[in-house]
Amino acid sequence: MSKHTVSYKKALLIFVIMFVAIGFLLFYRTYISHYFTKKSVIYHHFHKLYEDEIDLNYQTLKVSFFLYSNYDNLTQLQESVKNDATAMQGLLRRHGYVQLARHFAKYLECLHKKLDTIERFKTVNAALKTSTLYLAAALDELPKTLSPHAKRLITETVSEILVAKNALDPSFTDEIAKNYAKLRSLLDPKDPHQKLLLAHIQTFVHEFPKYKKLLDAVLSLHSLRELHDIERDFESLTDKEAARIDRFFMLLILFYVAAALLIVYFLFKLDKENARLHKLQGQLAQNAITDDLTHLCNRRAYKMDVRKVSKPFFALVNINGFKHYNDFYGNRMGDHILRQTAALLQKIVSSKYRAKFYRVGGDDFGILIDERYPIDAKHFAQEIIEAFENNPITFKSIEVSVSVSVGISRKRPLLETADMALKYVKQNPTLHYFLYDDRLGFFQQIKTNINRSKILKQAIDEERIEPYFQPIIDNATGKIVKYEVLARLQRKDGSFESIYPYLEVAKEIKLYRYITMQVVQKSFAKIYEHRKPISLNISMKDIEDAQVLKFFGQMFTRYEGVAQLITFEILESEAISDYESVKDFISIVRSQGCSIALDDFGSGYSNFAHILNLAIDYIKIDGSLIQSLPTDANARLIVRAIVRLAKEAGLKTVAEFVDSHKVFEEVKRLGIDYSQGYFFAPPAPNI
Repeated sequence: MSKHTVSYKKALLIFVIMFVAIGFLLFYRTYISHYFTKKSVIYHHFHKLYEDEIDLNYQTLKVSFFLYSNYDNLTQLQESVKNDATAMQGLLRRHGYVQLARHFAKYLECLHKKLDTIERFKTVNAALKTSTLYLAAALDELPKTLSPHAKRLITETVSEILVAKNALDPSFTDEIAKNYAKLRSLLDPKDPHQKLLLAHIQTFVHEFPKYKKLLDAVLSLHSLRELHDIERDFESLTDKEAARIDRFFMLLILFYVAAALLIVYFLFKLDKENARLHKLQGQLAQNAITDDLTHLCNRRAYKMDVRKVSKPFFALVNINGFKHYNDFYGNRMGDHILRQTAALLQKIVSSKYRAKFYRVGGDDFGILIDERYPIDAKHFAQEIIEAFENNPITFKSIEVSVSVSVGISRKRPLLETADMALKYVKQNPTLHYFLYDDRLGFFQQIKTNINRSKILKQAIDEERIEPYFQPIIDNATGKIVKYEVLARLQRKDGSFESIYPYLEVAKEIKLYRYITMQVVQKSFAKIYEHRKPISLNISMKDIEDAQVLKFFGQMFTRYEGVAQLITFEILESEAISDYESVKDFISIVRSQGCSIALDDFGSGYSNFAHILNLAIDYIKIDGSLIQSLPTDANARLIVRAIVRLAKEAGLKTVAEFVDSHKVFEEVKRLGIDYSQGYFFAPPAPNI
């Protein structure tokens, strides 16, 4: 055998050995990459489930302690935990951890029990919240007829309820139950308020032990212990896999020394990739709290930072008329103004404050300072305002003078109270800045809005929105020609109040259409019975609501023949935002036989073009003008012009708010056709 043949065989053997070694290395690289990826993903899911469960406990405690906290976050988190747990079980099965997946099924069972317990807790907690809120509010409205002993006992009972609720101490229920038994003998069960008070105390006595038991069950660590056991089993399995990898690695070293270098190389590459991922993670975390446009911190960063400030001073800076710059010069100019605003704020606010800057909204910027020494709010705000006045912003040779308004607050919640101060500035053109003051009534307004929302929602659900009717008089004959429908809310005690204070709340909580529908349905039923003409107010919100228009069609079909008895009064004081929609509405209801009036004409900046452009039959002259007729020459001049124009256009006129003989005499003297007001009759429930 020649040397060349031996060399060839050696070379071939070396090649085969190297080829096999390289194959092993490639297999090893794929295997270890899969191992680390799988381990990383599964550990991530474990940690996510830990965080979700801890957050679930926190959210449960939050809705337990805070009376006005809703269940939205808790419900979303329940769904998230359920989905994450299901995904985790699928992940274990997909990666071959069948035994671990079976063990995980026990955790799922614990988790589902916990989620079911939370659902039952939410029900009980809602009842306790309602009772607690009612009882807290009821202390301010105790009947004067109650004995001092009864009042004191009620106050003690409510105090114990609040303490028991906050302390989560069921031992208080015995004392509360005793007080309840005493109160039953002291209070009049026939009085609805006293009866309701007893019912809410009884609810607390019955439900609080169940509430405490459910809360303890929710906060139990049983499911977390199960999860920890599963993670420990997973760690044991991955340790065994790691041991197999080590043995395989030793075999590779023995098989071919050169392969060790490749293994080291792959490990180095893997370490480098992990470092890159950590770096990328840090960049992503930074991006999550940074505003892309201005590079200031964003609202998320503000929420994290504000918790760390012990003595906060917060200024909210808003660019006046920013929408104008965007609309007039374009978005690029708007973006440039935002960037320059951010830069100018950082430049002019002294470094001694150690301030943090945020973009908290579209054109809202926040400045957060831990007030280690007193800050003169007026001086602070004026420095900012004057800096913008003295530093116009230039973009592509266009120079614009930007002005700002500043709302300042030291009262938590800072962003909300500073925004309240800023709104106050916007409502008062003479102001450029304002320091929040509790006298603005921010929190009282929130409480009022929440209370009105509850009253309105319940009134709508129980169909306690009622039409009242006020007669409209023919000035020539003194006879009633029709009735205007005015909405009233019937309170639980049977009294009625105007719907007006509830309208803004109705718009916010999407209940406005239901007020319209109840009033319309009941009014149609009334005139169908009595066959007397009425006037119905309709707003732009109604005209633009397809459901309301569809409802009108249903009412015309149900109450056949009433259309000819109806005049729709369109509010001229509202901005007519869609002329075509108004014209279409008028065309449709006219085809049914209805008449049209323009209501509140003369208020604000009335548009005389409405009279000519809209096919109307009546003009209702605003009550503020009518009431001023005896004393205000300008009011008489305006009303005379409206009447003259109406007569030339062939329209009838109606005077609102006629409340005295003097006003009525002026109305007749000016030639107004019809009158309405308390001088003739107040609104009444019947025609």
